[in-house]
Amino acid sequence: MNPIVPPLKVFAEPLLRSADIRRVEAQNAHVDLMRRAGKAAAEFLSERCTKRDKIALVAGPGNNGGDAFACAADLQATGFQPVVIVTGDGDRLPADAAQARQRAVDTRVRIERSLDALSGARWIVDGLFGIGLKRPLDASYRAVVQAVADARRDGACVLALDVPSGIDADTGALVGDCAVTADHTLTFIAGKPGLFTGPALDYAGRVHVSTLGLDTPADTAISTYGLEQAQSSLRRLRANEHKGSRGTLGIIGGASGMLGAALLASRAAMRMGAGKVKVGWLADPHPQVDPHMPEVMMRGARDTAALDDCTVWVVGCGMGQSAAAKRLLTSALKRDVPLLLDADALNLLALSASLQRAVAARTAGTVITPHPAEAARILGATTSDVQRDRLQAARALAARLNCVAVLKGAGTVVDDGRHATINTTGNPLLATAGTGDVLAGVIGALMAQGYPVADAARMGVALHGAAADALAVRGVKRAVAGDIVVEFAVL
Repeated sequence: MNPIVPPLKVFAEPLLRSADIRRVEAQNAHVDLMRRAGKAAAEFLSERCTKRDKIALVAGPGNNGGDAFACAADLQATGFQPVVIVTGDGDRLPADAAQARQRAVDTRVRIERSLDALSGARWIVDGLFGIGLKRPLDASYRAVVQAVADARRDGACVLALDVPSGIDADTGALVGDCAVTADHTLTFIAGKPGLFTGPALDYAGRVHVSTLGLDTPADTAISTYGLEQAQSSLRRLRANEHKGSRGTLGIIGGASGMLGAALLASRAAMRMGAGKVKVGWLADPHPQVDPHMPEVMMRGARDTAALDDCTVWVVGCGMGQSAAAKRLLTSALKRDVPLLLDADALNLLALSASLQRAVAARTAGTVITPHPAEAARILGATTSDVQRDRLQAARALAARLNCVAVLKGAGTVVDDGRHATINTTGNPLLATAGTGDVLAGVIGALMAQGYPVADAARMGVALHGAAADALAVRGVKRAVAGDIVVEFAVL
């Protein structure tokens, strides 16, 4: 029997929602946080600019605008010559922002109202709206966003303060239908969940965190998770390791016309270190051997005696939604072993309240790996609903099915019902058919080796993304799922 690896807790950057940030701010009301934010942004820019470079800061009507004024005052005091472009009603700023504006005036910062002042800027600072934005930008601010985009196309770099204006800091969704596209985001106090998942990944650029010298909770409900955490969690192989100690993974899938899904999952599982992998095929006749991975054993899905020794199951890869598929899923849910459900197993769940109840009643550990459309079907929502708040959707899935929910996509969310992590690896090379089957095999292999299901899910997602990152580093522009599998041998 494979050894049980103790549960791990290796999360990276803690992430705070807007409400949590407001509480931290309230606890530090005696600190001039705006001045600290301005100084942090000024230091960021001074490390990347010469004093000859033009820096244009766009200041909005709230505290984010105040951060921009504070940044400009610090830049001016150290020999730069920034220009602040005021948007909205610059005479009706909140108290702290008004004080920051006055400091900028006192240090002789140039203040303009015309967007023409963006011309020739080497850096543009987005200080329009921060974490408090909850409604779409109106026409005047949309014009500012467009002007910043035009300047960026002309060669300017864009730094967003706290979050790119137009992005929901909690969810990563667009508040309306446009947002500032930044090359860098300098976020304050702590990272925000919305900077790491969903549409925000196309707007935030590289994210940097300045704590402003504040202590923030280390044990938060949401954090990032990446390759470093996954690699540090992988246990060293013992000298007397053998295939039996590394688990036997059973994969149920591969109906006629969809054999590739099960092949990809089984190849990935072998590469990720499962001791033995058996595929229970729905197709009849089924393949007798995989010429590219002859180590995988082939069985018919109905040959239960030959599959009974599997210590972990992956169900759904290319399984279809036939009556036979539903019977096999029903049977798998009764097994007292860890289980991963993917693809058509999830589609069958979405159609059956009784199957969902069976999943929720399991005690051996369950992982589900839906993409947004599959998640929406289970939740009775739309794909847009899921993408609008990926963290909430993952938590709802984990609660409904008493499982570890892996909501795939840009910034994959893994939620075990208590803690959510947002994956930081991966790139668009994964946006191709079959990569989800590869992920199922990877997580299944880690489960077979004894990792607790939540740890296996987080590690598998991170390693899966890192394999795509390794391809990108080598200059690969277009990949197929099989290319990802090969990379696991060296991660």
